[in-house]
Amino acid sequence: MHSLLLLASLLATPAPAAPLPEATQEAAPLIPERPLLMKGEIARLDPYGGWRDDSRRASELLTLLREQNRWTEQQLAGQQPLAKTLQAEWQTRERGEPLPEEWLTEAGSQWRMAADGSLWQRSDAGSAPRQRLAPRQPDQGYYEIAAWALHPDGRLLALAEDHRGDRDYRITLLDLASGETLASFPHRASDLLWSLDGKALYTVANERHTLRPWQLWAWQAGKEALLHQEADPAWLLSLYRTTDKRHLILQSNNHDSSEQYLLDEGGPTLLKPRESGLEYYLDTQGDRVHVKSNRDGAMGLYQAPSLAQVASGPWQPLWSGEGRELEKWRLFAHHTVLQYRKAGDDWLDVLDAGGKLTHSLALTEGAGTAWIQGAHDPASQQILIRRQGMAEAPHQRWLDLASGTWRQEQPASSSPYQSERRWVVGRDGVRVPVSLVWRKDIQAPKALLLYGYGAYGTPMRPYYQPQVLSLLDRGFVYAIAHVRGGGLLGEMWYKEGRGQQKQHSVDDFLAVAESLARDPAIDPARLFAMGGSAGGLLVAVALNQAPTRFAGAVLQVPFVDLLGTMQDPELPLTRQEYEEWGNPAIPADYAAMRRLSPYDNLHAAPYPPLYVTAGLHDSQVPYWEPLKWLARLRAHSTGAGPYLLHTELEGGHLANPRTAELRAAREYAFLLSLAGVRH
Repeated sequence: MHSLLLLASLLATPAPAAPLPEATQEAAPLIPERPLLMKGEIARLDPYGGWRDDSRRASELLTLLREQNRWTEQQLAGQQPLAKTLQAEWQTRERGEPLPEEWLTEAGSQWRMAADGSLWQRSDAGSAPRQRLAPRQPDQGYYEIAAWALHPDGRLLALAEDHRGDRDYRITLLDLASGETLASFPHRASDLLWSLDGKALYTVANERHTLRPWQLWAWQAGKEALLHQEADPAWLLSLYRTTDKRHLILQSNNHDSSEQYLLDEGGPTLLKPRESGLEYYLDTQGDRVHVKSNRDGAMGLYQAPSLAQVASGPWQPLWSGEGRELEKWRLFAHHTVLQYRKAGDDWLDVLDAGGKLTHSLALTEGAGTAWIQGAHDPASQQILIRRQGMAEAPHQRWLDLASGTWRQEQPASSSPYQSERRWVVGRDGVRVPVSLVWRKDIQAPKALLLYGYGAYGTPMRPYYQPQVLSLLDRGFVYAIAHVRGGGLLGEMWYKEGRGQQKQHSVDDFLAVAESLARDPAIDPARLFAMGGSAGGLLVAVALNQAPTRFAGAVLQVPFVDLLGTMQDPELPLTRQEYEEWGNPAIPADYAAMRRLSPYDNLHAAPYPPLYVTAGLHDSQVPYWEPLKWLARLRAHSTGAGPYLLHTELEGGHLANPRTAELRAAREYAFLLSLAGVRH
């Protein structure tokens, strides 16, 4: 740590967090050690590794998790009134303009699937919808419809349903007239497509145990046939239909390469063989064949002479991604629209049918975000753009593609909140962007919640979050640290925070925390951290390296056993994630992961109070990671805690939709209580 930052850290060391209201004095139920020898390039003894149960059914495990949940609820009993107050606020909070309804046009009618599994049909946009399929959502337990595909004549419906939260879907094929289930396919990804002639239903099977989408199957006339299998364990299959609905694409890709096949004639026809490091993604509109690719370095847009010449023919460059990150693109009959990020802001370019740039528009500036919303009619002359900011409720407006002018422009309404993007100088001199929002009329030094993710090149956008407003109303500042490893500033920003460079993400997060702690408007003794999944790893490493910097933290399904997971190729995602986290078979990668791994670097230190969540059926971060990490942290910490664990027994990586709001209310009430806020 640089000497100036060390001095600032010592001067701004937080005072002990406020105790939780009416917390019981009962000690946390013991999580006994269950040593297990972890095999790999370097064997190691994991003191809690024996709590892994792939079946998720062992009675001793379920008893342990229920006991941890019971104790956590006891510790949080005093904040229940606050949690209920938060939930009531969220139910009445302004959420901005609702998302426009997405209707699918098939068999001469428009169709829409509701979240509860009810299917609605209308003959045109002006008619009243009528329900065709009764809600399929059960009264209890986890349930999600991830995707659906209606047969072109409207008679058959295929659903991708998840009853556990592990994203290992069951495809159910229904006859809408009779309500009969015609077929059921377990262990599938959520990708669904009907063939162009409607005779076959394409699905993608998950590999058992790893849940890797790896096989293409076709169901026709009551029988299934295997059409394609991806042999490389680091590659995944997916399906999509081109804009003009004239072609079906089977895609295989790994972390930085792709390969595509045409499914128009039933069996896959290779478009262009895979090349290491080359990505290409096809779309068509009439006679135009467009390809998004990184062929020349940055991701750009090209036009191929024809489908038959995608592999051999010359690609005409239409748009270069040099200095900007292409995120979405849409094809219209007379235009091509590209959405991209430049220096962290969102932009839109409009090309005519010949590829000439006609309009370039800035969609956001600072702590806001905007994107192309939903599907579109290729024959249309306008496109819908949705915009929001940390202090700006979501709204949408139409852009006329021919003139480049906005329709339905809405005047800005006054807001009690203010947001901004700030730049913090990191430990190695890099400028790190931070998005902040606060309530303007609260003048006292504010508590701060710092959120971080920093992985997979994902930009954590400065969204409008009605739930966060409840924090702001109670004297908090909410901030997002856009650390390296994320994607706000482009591909290089991402690469500088992954693999052996992952420490940069942590350095950036702690540099942002130190900088904000020196802000006179912020109370340095009331800094809190939050991160989920890969963001949970970020926060956990920050706690190991600066355990007194934060007064408390929430870690949502945190990825905290980096070494243990990356040394087990039979776990979901491991073999696809070597480029992101490192391959332990490579000595330099192993050394970097060993220095960073949250579970392996816990030590005697006054860790702050923590609230940690897990999902029993989580296939991305298995439940045993948060369980083991918290058990080992309790054994090492010299702090008073509490160190709370709540495992969703009927959910996975994402919160059960039935309990998501309750879980968020508990997390926010936990932080507010630590900050001394009781109401």
